[in-house]
Amino acid sequence: MLNLNLSRIFKARGIEQPYKYLVKNGFVPFTAHKYKNGKVEQMRLDHIEQLCTTLNCTPNDIFEWTPTDLFDDRKDHPLQKIRKKEKKVEINNLLSKMSLEKLEEIEKFLNDNI
Repeated sequence: MLNLNLSRIFKARGIEQPYKYLVKNGFVPFTAHKYKNGKVEQMRLDHIEQLCTTLNCTPNDIFEWTPTDLFDDRKDHPLQKIRKKEKKVEINNLLSKMSLEKLEEIEKFLNDNI
């Protein structure tokens, strides 16, 4: 089953108020609430594009797949690329524990590679 999972990318981007973020970026409150909570059964293609543009990501970053049947759970299945992963990106938590020297190294690395 394909599911919308924006919480992972919100955390990775340091977005602490996803609902407000979505409304500020053009989604109506009802839609923002559904998307924030991942409670969607269908999505408009322009909304997928708007999310990806706003969050600087691809559709593979906002969707996750959980096999509904053992036959679908083949290691070579292309949907494995967006399979639900247990590991969560919590960059803010990691950065808050780093020394200023390490943070400056990371900033230089990012500036040199963006």
